[in-house]
Amino acid sequence: MLRKKIRESLTVRIFLITALILLGAGAITFGLIAWATPSTYTAVINDDLTKQVNALVEKLADTTLEDCGSVLDAFLRDSGADAMLVGPDEQIVNTGSQFALQSIYEDTGKMTTAADIGSTVTYTTDRLDTEDSVTVTMSEQATITADVRFLNQSDSYTLYVTPRLKTENLAVQALIQMAPWLLLLLLIFSLLCALVYSRYIARPIVRLSGIAGKMADLDFGWTCEETRQDEIGNLGRSLNQMAQKLSGALCDLKASNEALRGEMEQEREMDRQRMAFFSAASHELKTPVTILKGQLSGMLDGVDVYQDREKYLARSLQVTARMENLIQEILTISRVEAHGGAFVQELVDISEIAKRQMELDTDLIQQKNLRVTVDLCPGLTVKGEPSMLAKAIGNLISNAALYSPEGGEIRIWSGLQQDTPALTIENTGVHIGTEALPHLFEAFYREEQSRNRRTGGSGLGLYLVRIILEQHRANCRIENTENGVQATVSFNPPK
Repeated sequence: MLRKKIRESLTVRIFLITALILLGAGAITFGLIAWATPSTYTAVINDDLTKQVNALVEKLADTTLEDCGSVLDAFLRDSGADAMLVGPDEQIVNTGSQFALQSIYEDTGKMTTAADIGSTVTYTTDRLDTEDSVTVTMSEQATITADVRFLNQSDSYTLYVTPRLKTENLAVQALIQMAPWLLLLLLIFSLLCALVYSRYIARPIVRLSGIAGKMADLDFGWTCEETRQDEIGNLGRSLNQMAQKLSGALCDLKASNEALRGEMEQEREMDRQRMAFFSAASHELKTPVTILKGQLSGMLDGVDVYQDREKYLARSLQVTARMENLIQEILTISRVEAHGGAFVQELVDISEIAKRQMELDTDLIQQKNLRVTVDLCPGLTVKGEPSMLAKAIGNLISNAALYSPEGGEIRIWSGLQQDTPALTIENTGVHIGTEALPHLFEAFYREEQSRNRRTGGSGLGLYLVRIILEQHRANCRIENTENGVQATVSFNPPK
């Protein structure tokens, strides 16, 4: 469990590593201090003692040998060291000092020798008439040696000064006694420092790891609030920028997918409409073909009802004309859809086109005794293909004439509506059912199945009007008015 926690948690690993480093560094530092304290302590004492010895030598140079005892006593009291003065004959000199090392024997039957071995000074005194000997060892510490010349004397004396030190000094003893408490304090300090350090280093990394996980789940609704100015802060700000760009790219991708889905749906809808159109066209062509076939077969077989050939040949000619008109409408629709709006664009006077198309329907208007009211604005131009616009406007005028009752009225107006060119065609005396209005521009749609047969309509007139106007960025709406039915065409103004 602990290994898994250490392996999976960056904070725990940083905490343990930092604590071990601090503990190791503290232990090494304590060991170095304990090892270096004795030699450092001795060196400091010896340096101070050397300065005092130099000052003593200067004072002794101004003092006679007989008067040097008080000077040596003052030096020994201040320094706390041991001192011994050896004469030119390598014998200890009696200086009269209370603290300095003095000669043990004063008779002449002795011999004194001195040996300086390392940092230890040893004196051996032998009685000439006996085999007795006395050995004096001054110190095991470093001994300072200085040459001394007294006032009014030319001989050189040797002064030996040794500090009173113990190998294990008080500083080392204090460190050893405080070692457990120091180690405990070091442990607590290391753990606290490791905890603070690991949280300071690992917390932003943990937050960035969480942010990276959200980004992996395509969640960009967050902001990294790191205010640090180091590399981690720069990484957080870079993640913010990357998240914004990825979010924008994802939104663009979603929008593109929606647009593509819409285009695919539109394409499928167009395919469905195309299949429905051809199915309806086949049905519309099948009916007159069946009628024509029956009439011709009856006349060829001499059936009684078809004996009057002139009459049925005339009817067959009418059916053929209907078929020709339907095929012409289908060809026109195919040509419009094939161009996709890529017609030759030129300025077209829609008032002039409306006037000309109305003149083409004069015979039908006179036959039904219709009144025509015209209010056309001269010079009202739009951009488009003249023949296509003439076909659309002509179909609207023809529909008005075909479906108007005897003695009805047709009103044609052109002008500006809300600063855009417009054309309205109204025929009085009839109305269209409310449920039929939304379907009028569908191919082969008939409000009454018998009406198109009676009027000779193909069922494609308004459908052709719609696709021609859509190619010209115009629109047409048909609505019931108080007196009849009105078709309104709105164009975009020419640029």
